[in-house]
Amino acid sequence: MLPILQIGPLALPTYPLALLIAFWTALEISSRIARRSRLDGDHLYNAGLYGALALIVAGRGAHVVAFWPAYRVQPGEIIGLNTQAFLWGPGAIIGACVAAWYIYRHKLPWAQVLDAAAAGALVGLIIAELGAFLAGNGIGAAAELPWAVELWGVRRHPVQLYAALGAALTLAATLWAARRGLRGGTAAWIGLLGWGVTTWLVEPFRAESATILGGLRTAQVIGWAAVIGALWALRTRAQRAQTPGGSSSRNR
Repeated sequence: MLPILQIGPLALPTYPLALLIAFWTALEISSRIARRSRLDGDHLYNAGLYGALALIVAGRGAHVVAFWPAYRVQPGEIIGLNTQAFLWGPGAIIGACVAAWYIYRHKLPWAQVLDAAAAGALVGLIIAELGAFLAGNGIGAAAELPWAVELWGVRRHPVQLYAALGAALTLAATLWAARRGLRGGTAAWIGLLGWGVTTWLVEPFRAESATILGGLRTAQVIGWAAVIGALWALRTRAQRAQTPGGSSSRNR
């Protein structure tokens, strides 16, 4: 494991650095794909930046509210740099709402924007999972397998690599859909489907997971919801494409 990256006298925490690289790479790839669809790539950058800022503020704010007794004793920690003092759920919801507002405000075509964002997000996810693997974040359950990795004296599932592999396969599927010229939005739904399947399959191998409803893993429930929603959307689009007089399955 490599939790700290030492560059001369500079010591950089691996995981936050990986998240930063993942974010900028995702924006760059999304903006390039958007330009191929004759969209202004700067809009993808702006939507991503505003969404990320909202995610950071909302995620930290939610953590402060949830653990206010601790912050009341040490108010300086409210603006601290602790990347663990975050609630990703509320932050992601607010960030997505802000990015969606930007897209709506500038009257951008949703299908093309989401297709471009899907590919960028998947590349970013791969980088983030590799960073988590190097830093030892989100560890896997104990395992005695040839590919298990040792962490804290215990051989464990490399769940971060499982997730990265799933994201890579999903990325390949979304790029295939884009090259085939399938109807706008199809690549995004395929990306959501692959992410949901990967989440559902990988989550049981994690050492710790948040649970709801008496033991169901929260991430698996979200993954199932993503799979069901994506399959419904893809099926609906396929039926519309086959309807006489309906839209063609390919962009014109």
